[in-house]
Amino acid sequence: MTVQFPYAFEFNEHFLVTILDHLYSCLFGTFIGNCEKQREKLKVRVKTMSLWSFINSQLEIYKNPLYTESIQQVLFPSASIRKLELWKGYYLRWNPRMRPQEAEFERCRHLQVLIKLLREKCQELQEQQQRESQIATVVA
Repeated sequence: MTVQFPYAFEFNEHFLVTILDHLYSCLFGTFIGNCEKQREKLKVRVKTMSLWSFINSQLEIYKNPLYTESIQQVLFPSASIRKLELWKGYYLRWNPRMRPQEAEFERCRHLQVLIKLLREKCQELQEQQQRESQIATVVA
Protein backbone atom coordinates (compact mmCIF):
# COMPACT_ATOMS: atom_id res chain seq x y z
CA MET A 1 0.00 0.00 0.00
CA THR A 2 2.76 2.45 0.85
CA VAL A 3 4.47 1.67 -2.46
CA GLN A 4 1.29 2.29 -4.45
CA PHE A 5 0.29 5.35 -2.40
CA PRO A 6 3.44 6.95 -0.88
CA TYR A 7 1.62 10.25 -0.14
CA ALA A 8 -1.37 8.67 1.62
CA PHE A 9 0.16 7.48 4.90
CA GLU A 10 1.31 9.73 7.73
CA PHE A 11 3.79 7.20 9.12
CA ASN A 12 6.69 5.40 7.46
CA GLU A 13 7.90 1.82 7.21
CA HIS A 14 10.08 2.21 10.30
CA PHE A 15 6.90 2.83 12.33
CA LEU A 16 5.36 -0.46 11.15
CA VAL A 17 8.58 -2.41 11.71
CA THR A 18 8.85 -1.02 15.26
CA ILE A 19 5.32 -2.14 16.06
CA LEU A 20 5.95 -5.61 14.63
CA ASP A 21 9.26 -5.93 16.48
CA HIS A 22 7.59 -5.19 19.80
CA LEU A 23 4.47 -7.24 19.20
CA TYR A 24 6.13 -10.23 20.88
CA SER A 25 9.09 -8.57 22.59
CA CYS A 26 7.28 -8.03 25.93
CA LEU A 27 9.31 -4.84 26.40
CA PHE A 28 6.07 -2.88 26.37
CA GLY A 29 2.75 -3.75 27.95
CA THR A 30 0.73 -2.68 24.93
CA PHE A 31 0.27 -6.18 23.53
CA ILE A 32 0.30 -8.22 26.76
CA GLY A 33 -2.96 -10.02 27.51
CA ASN A 34 -5.99 -10.70 25.35
CA CYS A 35 -8.31 -8.07 26.79
CA GLU A 36 -8.41 -5.07 29.09
CA LYS A 37 -9.51 -7.24 32.03
CA GLN A 38 -6.35 -9.38 31.74
CA ARG A 39 -4.17 -6.29 31.46
CA GLU A 40 -5.73 -4.87 34.63
CA LYS A 41 -5.22 -8.17 36.45
CA LEU A 42 -1.55 -8.28 35.41
CA LYS A 43 -1.12 -4.57 36.31
CA VAL A 44 0.42 -3.93 32.92
CA ARG A 45 0.06 -0.14 33.19
CA VAL A 46 2.01 -0.08 36.45
CA LYS A 47 4.72 -2.58 35.50
CA THR A 48 5.40 -1.64 31.88
CA MET A 49 5.56 1.30 29.53
CA SER A 50 3.21 1.68 26.57
CA LEU A 51 4.68 1.25 23.10
CA TRP A 52 2.67 4.30 22.04
CA SER A 53 4.40 6.44 24.70
CA PHE A 54 7.75 5.28 23.37
CA ILE A 55 6.75 6.06 19.78
CA ASN A 56 5.25 9.45 20.73
CA SER A 57 8.50 10.40 22.49
CA GLN A 58 10.34 10.29 19.15
CA LEU A 59 7.51 10.78 16.68
CA GLU A 60 9.58 12.61 14.06
CA ILE A 61 11.55 9.51 13.06
CA TYR A 62 8.30 7.71 12.28
CA LYS A 63 6.74 10.41 10.10
CA ASN A 64 6.44 9.97 6.35
CA PRO A 65 7.94 13.09 4.74
CA LEU A 66 5.93 12.45 1.57
CA TYR A 67 2.59 12.46 3.39
CA THR A 68 0.11 14.94 2.01
CA GLU A 69 -2.72 15.68 4.39
CA SER A 70 -4.72 17.60 1.80
CA ILE A 71 -5.34 14.52 -0.35
CA GLN A 72 -8.64 13.17 0.97
CA GLN A 73 -9.61 10.36 -1.35
CA VAL A 74 -10.53 6.70 -1.14
CA LEU A 75 -7.60 4.44 -1.99
CA PHE A 76 -8.16 1.71 -4.54
CA PRO A 77 -5.04 -0.45 -4.43
CA SER A 78 -4.23 -2.76 -7.27
CA ALA A 79 -4.33 -6.39 -6.16
CA SER A 80 -2.64 -7.57 -9.33
CA ILE A 81 0.13 -10.10 -8.75
CA ARG A 82 2.41 -7.75 -10.67
CA LYS A 83 1.90 -5.05 -8.05
CA LEU A 84 2.44 -7.29 -5.01
CA GLU A 85 5.92 -7.19 -3.50
CA LEU A 86 7.65 -8.93 -0.63
CA TRP A 87 8.13 -6.53 2.27
CA LYS A 88 11.91 -6.42 2.05
CA GLY A 89 12.25 -3.83 4.80
CA TYR A 90 10.86 -6.36 7.28
CA TYR A 91 11.39 -9.88 5.98
CA LEU A 92 14.83 -9.43 4.42
CA ARG A 93 16.34 -6.86 6.77
CA TRP A 94 18.75 -9.35 8.33
CA ASN A 95 20.02 -10.62 4.98
CA PRO A 96 23.15 -8.56 4.16
CA ARG A 97 22.83 -9.31 0.44
CA MET A 98 19.33 -7.90 0.31
CA ARG A 99 19.87 -4.89 2.54
CA PRO A 100 19.51 -1.54 0.74
CA GLN A 101 22.45 0.83 0.66
CA GLU A 102 20.63 3.35 2.83
CA ALA A 103 17.88 2.55 5.29
CA GLU A 104 14.52 4.04 4.39
CA PHE A 105 14.04 5.69 7.75
CA GLU A 106 17.43 7.41 7.34
CA ARG A 107 16.27 8.82 4.01
CA CYS A 108 13.01 9.90 5.65
CA ARG A 109 14.89 11.62 8.44
CA HIS A 110 17.02 13.47 5.91
CA LEU A 111 13.92 14.52 3.95
CA GLN A 112 12.27 15.74 7.14
CA VAL A 113 15.26 17.95 7.90
CA LEU A 114 15.14 19.37 4.38
CA ILE A 115 11.39 20.00 4.62
CA LYS A 116 11.88 21.82 7.92
CA LEU A 117 14.64 23.99 6.42
CA LEU A 118 12.48 24.79 3.40
CA ARG A 119 9.52 25.75 5.58
CA GLU A 120 11.75 28.02 7.67
CA LYS A 121 13.12 29.64 4.51
CA CYS A 122 9.58 30.13 3.15
CA GLN A 123 8.52 31.74 6.41
CA GLU A 124 11.56 34.00 6.34
CA LEU A 125 10.88 35.05 2.74
CA GLN A 126 7.20 35.73 3.48
CA GLU A 127 8.15 37.95 6.42
CA GLN A 128 10.69 39.76 4.27
CA GLN A 129 8.08 40.29 1.56
CA GLN A 130 5.62 41.69 4.11
CA ARG A 131 8.24 44.11 5.45
CA GLU A 132 9.09 45.28 1.94
CA SER A 133 5.43 45.77 1.03
CA GLN A 134 4.86 47.78 4.25
CA ILE A 135 7.85 49.99 3.40
CA ALA A 136 6.53 50.45 -0.16
CA THR A 137 3.12 51.53 1.11
CA VAL A 138 4.69 54.00 3.57
CA VAL A 139 6.90 55.49 0.83
CA ALA A 140 4.00 55.76 -1.64
